[in-house]
Amino acid sequence: MDDETIISIDTEQVLAREVDGETVILDLSTQRYVGGNRSVSALWPLLERGASLEELTARLVEEFGIDAERAGADVAAFVDQLRELGLLSRA
Repeated sequence: MDDETIISIDTEQVLAREVDGETVILDLSTQRYVGGNRSVSALWPLLERGASLEELTARLVEEFGIDAERAGADVAAFVDQLRELGLLSRA
């Protein structure tokens, strides 16, 4: 996946709510809850509308002041986890 590919959550399959600065995610197909930290809360709105890896990385850099290399690795790991859980849109 390149930096310009748009990544988005399958909003028909996933419900998410922010609670005390963290995001709680419910996979409607499995009824499984997944908890997310502040980084997930920062990325989630972008994923709901669709965003590139570059945009997601920039958001972590801006929000937490970490370097782009670390932010990119964190984003890639999170996107891989979402893909494994089947939570990304197929479009």
